[in-house]
Amino acid sequence: MRLFPHPFAALVVLTTLSAAAQAPSSPVGPVSPTTGLVLRDDVVRALIQESSGDRIHDGVQRLALLARDNVGGYTEAALWTKAAAEAAGLKDVRLEPMKQGPQWRATRGELWVAGPQRYRVTSHADLPMSLAIKSGSFEGADLELVDVGTGTQDAEYAGKDLKGKVVLTRGHPSATLRRAVTKLGAVGVVSSYSTPPWNLPHRLDGDFPDQVGWAIVPPGLVPKGQPAPFLFMVSDRQGRELRAQLLAGPVKVDVKVATEESPGHYSIISGVIPGTRAGEEVVLTAHLDHYKPGADDNASGTATLLELVRTYTTLIRQGVLPPPVRTVRVLWLPEFEGTREWFALHGADPVRRAAHFNFDMLGASLSRAHSRFLVSYTPDWNGSFVNAVSESTVAFMNRFNGVTYPPRKDFRIGSVTGSRDPLDAHLDRYSRGSDHQLFNDHGIPGVAFSTWPDDTYHTSGDRPELVDPTQLHRAAFAGLASITVAAWAEGPGALDLARLVAVHGARRVAEDEFRARRDLVSTPATGVAGMHRLARAVVRAAYQRERDALLSCVQLGAPAKAVRAMTQSLETAEAQALGRVDADSKARGVSLKEPAPSEAERRARAFVPRRVKGQELASFDELVTRAAPGDQPRVATVQAALREATTALRERGEGELRFYQLPDALASYADGKRSVADIRDAAYSEYGHVFPVEALMDLFGLLERGGIMTTAR
Repeated sequence: MRLFPHPFAALVVLTTLSAAAQAPSSPVGPVSPTTGLVLRDDVVRALIQESSGDRIHDGVQRLALLARDNVGGYTEAALWTKAAAEAAGLKDVRLEPMKQGPQWRATRGELWVAGPQRYRVTSHADLPMSLAIKSGSFEGADLELVDVGTGTQDAEYAGKDLKGKVVLTRGHPSATLRRAVTKLGAVGVVSSYSTPPWNLPHRLDGDFPDQVGWAIVPPGLVPKGQPAPFLFMVSDRQGRELRAQLLAGPVKVDVKVATEESPGHYSIISGVIPGTRAGEEVVLTAHLDHYKPGADDNASGTATLLELVRTYTTLIRQGVLPPPVRTVRVLWLPEFEGTREWFALHGADPVRRAAHFNFDMLGASLSRAHSRFLVSYTPDWNGSFVNAVSESTVAFMNRFNGVTYPPRKDFRIGSVTGSRDPLDAHLDRYSRGSDHQLFNDHGIPGVAFSTWPDDTYHTSGDRPELVDPTQLHRAAFAGLASITVAAWAEGPGALDLARLVAVHGARRVAEDEFRARRDLVSTPATGVAGMHRLARAVVRAAYQRERDALLSCVQLGAPAKAVRAMTQSLETAEAQALGRVDADSKARGVSLKEPAPSEAERRARAFVPRRVKGQELASFDELVTRAAPGDQPRVATVQAALREATTALRERGEGELRFYQLPDALASYADGKRSVADIRDAAYSEYGHVFPVEALMDLFGLLERGGIMTTAR
């Protein structure tokens, strides 16, 4: 035994050793042979066992009581969320007011059948979403109800006097409002429509006869100064009952609607888990706004963020985790509109935002709502380490939660009050439709966690009882595992992450090469020459995406020299893959000599668009509304090409959200380096569809005229 020369010196040494022993080490390390994650196994267990889907479900039930689609209900929800975030340990929590403007609010909304048996059809007080947002005030009795079917065909209106009457439709209410109210003088509409276009592959109107759809009276429907019409939304069953009564004789209705607009604003809730490295952030978002109940969409995302914060602050306080390297910024905001405003306020902050994680529609019961748990990739042009992190997380979750009673109880992700549904999580190629698209458009690699499809989406059926605490727990863990890598990786941990990225990247480029070569060999002989160029473009885009993903690890602190060696091996593999593509074409007797470019091709190669700074989130649809008359032929060309693309993608089995806001997705490729011809090839690599170069020239020409793009030509 070695003796210390002085008792006090021994105390100092023991105290120092004790402190060193208690200091938690980084949770990020070598790839685990057990989990396949770059997280220590004990950290994985801690993230699972500390987080709770039951707690999240409590928050979902609380938020579902509030109508968050108007400023009053949203503000109440925001104040509750702020207090809950502070209680969970989030720091610097604040409400950032958005721009003030007129805010719509309904104080009354009732639809009655006047007789012969008087009864109330629906009421805003009972179901706020039954009165569409932006409905105008109106009061009238014994108004004739007239059925116009879908409200889209001339024959449905033929011979019907609608002036001063109420129209019943089973079609999309916007089309009926524009025709029946604006042109034919009806005072309001009752609609049983409930299925948004992008949900048509998953359900049709009438599949769920008691669901009420969510709608809005389109802005600008009537001239300024005139009262807006009212719009009531009813279920398919109620619509059928009304049509049955109309077959028996005239139906009169009483309407009482009181709405108002007053100055007000929504707010963005922002808070942080402070990091140790200044000027770096990882951003988490969930949209707080939605109708009542809006449980899965998106009380689930809002409540999940609260549980992520509570889990992290608890584990940091317990010494299981050190503070994060990068500040974790947590945002609750109105979807799209709030994110746009947040970027307007904070897009120029002197902060490097390494990654973004969006939580939207997380808790739908996979069995009861016929849903799947999905994680999205970033777009190919925004390659990042987050893709490999997401892949490894999903693979781990499926492996240890794919049966009802998994053998590893420590890796089972479930809840006390939830289901025992087996998990079958999936990664999907980039699709839009939530706030992650805006972060990607701004250059910040963003992934989205969601459950999709959902039988109750955008209907009154989106209630807490169809939200599964087990699925909420799984979504929370998927976020925790991914965020922990993004926020804590540095130095050796960032190098371990780069190794994970390289392994997962090798698998993804192999899949892309397979797709390119499959399309090449299945192309008729007359089209092989053109497909050869596109197949090579697919391979090049895949390898560039994975090089970018590796280089993103350098920004986290991985040694640049080691990462460069990995990218060099990718370049060797890329040359070999391109050689295999060339061999496939040669085997079919195709010359590999590129033909002389057409005039349109030359112009497309010379046009190099670049997004104007500050216009990262500008929308093509907004531009179209103010396009000059002389630009209308180009608008028509672009829209025709987009319709052709969406039809082809739909017939090929792609999900509707895959091509949501497709022109903006195409515009995101403009980085000042790619020509329009390059963008055409890159878009084929991402979507598998050939966009006509002439239409793309018109698209980017219109964006340039609208001040959204500039050009280096």
